[in-house]
Amino acid sequence: MTKNRNELRKLARGTLKLVKEFKHAQDRRSDLDRVTFEILMLIKSREQIRLTDIAQELQMNPSSITRRIHNLKQLGQVSVISDPNDLRSSLTRLTETGEAVLLDFFERSVDGLAHILQEWDDDELGALADSVTRYADSMGKWRATSANSEEGGNNNGE
Repeated sequence: MTKNRNELRKLARGTLKLVKEFKHAQDRRSDLDRVTFEILMLIKSREQIRLTDIAQELQMNPSSITRRIHNLKQLGQVSVISDPNDLRSSLTRLTETGEAVLLDFFERSVDGLAHILQEWDDDELGALADSVTRYADSMGKWRATSANSEEGGNNNGE
């Protein structure tokens, strides 16, 4: 498929604007900060995960992740268990409280989106949801392919 560079430029600008607006919206929320949300979502997606893997995935300092996990543990949102495959390591997983916090966060997000997109009809909303999901999936595939290429000594993302 031929790519229209003007449309790709428009998409690049729109993506940057969307990311910026999303970060502003996240910063206004008092229920979860963006990093805590990312940590909880990562744990949920993996079911259980090592602290070092969280730090690597989120490109954060392991000591920062350790402090955040400690706080989440005190809040009862995560639990930490010994890794049965490596007793020197620990695995973090969500508790029922953590699951409830994420569910509440998503429901508030849905309420916010309903307000933001109130002038959109169901067809427009469905097309946007499908397109954004497909776009995110394509970015994820590209990132995985780029990471594999870089590991093989080719770091140009192709």
